[in-house]
Amino acid sequence: MVSPRVWLVFGLLALLVISPLHAAENAACDAAELTLAQLKQQRQLLRTDRDTLQSILDGDIPAPHQLNTLLGRPLNQRPLLPLATPQPLSVVDSKCPATQNDIDTLTQQINTLENTRHTLRQGFFALNYPQRQAFMNLATHHTQLQALSESPETDPSISQASQILQQHIQQVWTVLGKLQSAPEEALQTLDTLWLQLPTLRPPTGTSSSAWRSLLKTRLDIQKDVRALRAELWQSRPLLDQINNLGGLSQAPLLLQHESHRIGLRVLDILSLMRYDLNGPIRNGGFMPVVQNILALILGGVGFWLLIHLAQRTRRWALSLHDRVVQLSGERRWLLNASRLISGLAPILPWILIWLVLGRLDPLLDTPSSKILLWLLPLAQLYVIYGLLCLIGEWLVMRVAQSANAYLGGGQTQQVTHHARNLARWMIVPWVPVIVVWESLGPSLMYYLFLGVLLVAIYWGLGRLLALRHQDYQVCLQTLMPSRVDPLIARLLSPSLFWLFAPLLLPVALISFLVGFVDRVLADFDWYMRLKARWFRFRATVATDEDETDDAEQPAAQSYERWFASALPDDANKTPFIDTGLVAAMEKSIQRWHEDKTDENALVVAGEKGCGKSVSLGKLNTVLEKSCESLTTLHLKVPPKTCTPEAIHQLIGDALGSDLVNDGPAALVKEDEQRPPTLVVLDEAQNFFLAQLGGLEGWRTVLNLVNARLDNVFWLLLINNQSWAYLCNVFGREYQFRNVVRVKRWGQTDIRSLILSRNHLSGFKLRYDEVLLSSRGPEAGNLRNAEQRYFSLLWDASRGNPMVALRLFLTSVKVKGRQVTVGLPNPPSASLLDGMGDNSLFVYAAIATHENLTSHEISAVTHLSENIVRYALKGGFDAGFLHKDENSRYRLVPLWYQQVISYLTRKNLLNE
Repeated sequence: MVSPRVWLVFGLLALLVISPLHAAENAACDAAELTLAQLKQQRQLLRTDRDTLQSILDGDIPAPHQLNTLLGRPLNQRPLLPLATPQPLSVVDSKCPATQNDIDTLTQQINTLENTRHTLRQGFFALNYPQRQAFMNLATHHTQLQALSESPETDPSISQASQILQQHIQQVWTVLGKLQSAPEEALQTLDTLWLQLPTLRPPTGTSSSAWRSLLKTRLDIQKDVRALRAELWQSRPLLDQINNLGGLSQAPLLLQHESHRIGLRVLDILSLMRYDLNGPIRNGGFMPVVQNILALILGGVGFWLLIHLAQRTRRWALSLHDRVVQLSGERRWLLNASRLISGLAPILPWILIWLVLGRLDPLLDTPSSKILLWLLPLAQLYVIYGLLCLIGEWLVMRVAQSANAYLGGGQTQQVTHHARNLARWMIVPWVPVIVVWESLGPSLMYYLFLGVLLVAIYWGLGRLLALRHQDYQVCLQTLMPSRVDPLIARLLSPSLFWLFAPLLLPVALISFLVGFVDRVLADFDWYMRLKARWFRFRATVATDEDETDDAEQPAAQSYERWFASALPDDANKTPFIDTGLVAAMEKSIQRWHEDKTDENALVVAGEKGCGKSVSLGKLNTVLEKSCESLTTLHLKVPPKTCTPEAIHQLIGDALGSDLVNDGPAALVKEDEQRPPTLVVLDEAQNFFLAQLGGLEGWRTVLNLVNARLDNVFWLLLINNQSWAYLCNVFGREYQFRNVVRVKRWGQTDIRSLILSRNHLSGFKLRYDEVLLSSRGPEAGNLRNAEQRYFSLLWDASRGNPMVALRLFLTSVKVKGRQVTVGLPNPPSASLLDGMGDNSLFVYAAIATHENLTSHEISAVTHLSENIVRYALKGGFDAGFLHKDENSRYRLVPLWYQQVISYLTRKNLLNE
């Protein structure tokens, strides 16, 4: 039997173990009770918010601050930030089984209430800004009216009137919950409230300020209702709105109600003006009537100053245009920007005035300037009148220009006078449109007057275009296919002109837009190439469809000689086209000659035939004036002068130095006694061969150039393909620091070259029918035919003047002293597809070195003699290789671009 003492010991031990656990459980339950109370409080707050928001949607009007607090942000927030999605509240483990179920249930209820409140808030912010602003204004008016009616000091008549307005706001507020769910019902309610304007009886014996406040509030309520209706009216067709109001049979009654509304609004405005003008003196100033008179005088003077200031912006814009043109240089985007500036200059003053007038509306809504607020639409009408005059003048001028008609000074004044007269008449229907819009907003009367305005604009366009009736007909006929010419003539007869002339105007406007885009993009090479190729494609298709049997006569030899590399001896003066190359070379030489730099070497790299050698003659003339003490030595490097001995002999003989024995040291020793000397090494690609040991000649040239000389300047002219190869071998940065890359000639330069050569020949140019458009605004225009031809020639030659000269001769036929210019006919490189890889290697070697013999080709390509001869014969038979009297092979100028492009696509060239 166990002793009682033992049981006592065991009981005490159990008590010691269980007591801490029970204490911990009690503490957890206490914390759980606190959490449970907090969750209940949070649930109660969410329920209150939910019920309040729902009651607001059902028609209860809150105070503005209360509404913003419930929504978590201002209702009229702009820009509206997105609502944050509520994060679900996680379940807390309370460690207390007795309360854990209640905590779980409350957490789920809170999450549900959070989502419900978020959904209700989204219903408010789903409205657009004008609607949200209107409801915020209505809440503000309701709060103010409620405070006015509940004030013991308020006159009973004023209190009664304020209660009438509160009831009206209450009725308007009921549409809040219907705007998203039932927009048709909301619109019907708004239409009813809009027509049933609350009637206020003028009180007797009360202060004018209280009655003025009520009238102002009624006008503001009407404005808010108009804003709510406008959003719904504009989202639905007009006929649906009329059907909702009772159908077309109710239209006269609706117009009568709308007229009555305009009359009441005018009476309210006049009453407000009367109260404002007869109001008491405020802040020790003048009477309101005097203040308004002063405001009227100052407003008139200010508007006059605004007009003159805006007119100055046109001159400022034109000055900016001239400045941009001066700074543009070769930056074509600046030239396009200048076109945009010049195009906006005439319309800029009117835009400025309109923007300023739009900012004045809230600033003038004061008793001392109320009269200016009501006169503001007149100023806006003046801006509309100015824009109508400007658009009318521009339209008639463009029509005349499209018909190739030149308007003299008297005709231009006639156009201006005609456009202004029509603009005065067209302003008349604008007045009721503005009045009805400000009074009613979207309504049946507004759309009727808007229709009258559109008809007036249509009639005005017909009257405007009638001034240049024939020009407009020619303009449309040149744009449309020839088969519709009789139809256009009948539609634009004098009796029907007013009816169909505006109807056909979009065709002319599209043509004007296309012409504007064409002028903007004309400075971009990619667009000119695309345009030229598209015209070539269309012309080729037309030529294939309409072939003639006339044999093409080649250009006569007496004409061809004027387009050779060297002009005939009887030429008076060789034309020189300045592309900027001479100026670039002169700048480097002059800086060295004036001791502004120690850099005494310049490389000019460019395509064969790009004008490097031709520019040397002009360079000598320029340097005679800018560097009078400079001596020039022009050395044309013989073909493949690749050994150090030959190079030392060539340059040493020209400079009078013994370079064969002493090398560059001889130049250094004689440098002090030598006068400033410019050494020109033309055809510098002849200094190397791409074979083992063939680069020693180029190394010799680099050693001579790198010698420290103060009185010798080296100018090397080299083919761009040869320079690219040497840069890959020696490194672009380790040869010459000054390199000028000859740019491809522009279309204007190619045109000047061809026309100057033709002018020397004395022959007369005419253009083939394929270049003279038979339709379009450019029909029969020689200038446009010339521009089109030289776009094609420039694209085919890729800006190479030598290639352009050869291509020009392929496109002309000479008959007597007249030259007919057709489409340039560049050869196709597709025949190279049939050549083998070995042949392509041969042609790539020739392109890299510019000229090679058959033995040199075998050396640089490591191909056998028979393979090289086969490739040379294939190129010679195809016509793109030429063999000179020294048995050196070169690319034929006419084929130069096609062969180079093909080899570049095959990755056989270095550039």
